[in-house]
Amino acid sequence: MEAHADGTPRRVNGQGVALVREEWRVVDRWWTEEPVDRRYFEVVLETGQNVVVFRDEERGGWFSQRGA
Repeated sequence: MEAHADGTPRRVNGQGVALVREEWRVVDRWWTEEPVDRRYFEVVLETGQNVVVFRDEERGGWFSQRGA
């Protein structure tokens, strides 16, 4: 995962990001020992594939959202 200086995804699994379709943030469970602070992106890769990825601000890493 590579990101631009503003934090938006540039590459996902070696594939370039053609478009960021949507962005949202989830901040929850701040009152617990395991708070959630994530910045989500729905992106379209150069291949045309739609993917949702997020940056976990608590753990400091990037992850892919898995569909059901």
